[in-house]
Amino acid sequence: MERKILKTAIFILSIVLVLLCGTTFALMYRQTQSVNNQLEAAYVACTVEEIFNEQTKTKIAVKNTGNIDAYLRLRLVSYWVDGNGNIVSKPSQMPAVTVAAGWVVGSDNTYYYSKPIAPDAATPNLLSGSITLVEEDGCLQVVEVFADAIQSKPEEAVTGSWRVAITAGQITSAP
Repeated sequence: MERKILKTAIFILSIVLVLLCGTTFALMYRQTQSVNNQLEAAYVACTVEEIFNEQTKTKIAVKNTGNIDAYLRLRLVSYWVDGNGNIVSKPSQMPAVTVAAGWVVGSDNTYYYSKPIAPDAATPNLLSGSITLVEEDGCLQVVEVFADAIQSKPEEAVTGSWRVAITAGQITSAP
């Protein structure tokens, strides 16, 4: 008889526990208002800003078009084109570039702006002077500008990807 009472008591307690949990979850569900996730994913992007008049480049800068602070770099590539704009197989040499303050010179005509740039802001001009392109044998020299951006935090991402040295939040040397 005691066994039957014990089994009945356990059964009743189990039903009460299930009802209590179910009621609690129902109340929580009913009282909790849904919240939209307003987290915006970070993205990194940039564009080149140039001033080029006929055969002279007087400004080369990079604008951060992403939504997070980023380090920016430029790479200059020189080649020749004929009068129709077709690339000509002719050895090309990069014209002399006098770099403005705030830029770090890397190898292979790559230039790094030393500080992170905020979204919708641009680097200062890379050039402290200008670049004059030459015309030779009916061909015109072209200097094309390529830009890269990398988010500024964590710094290890920048130093690992670009192999630059960063001290006190500024690129101090580049490969």
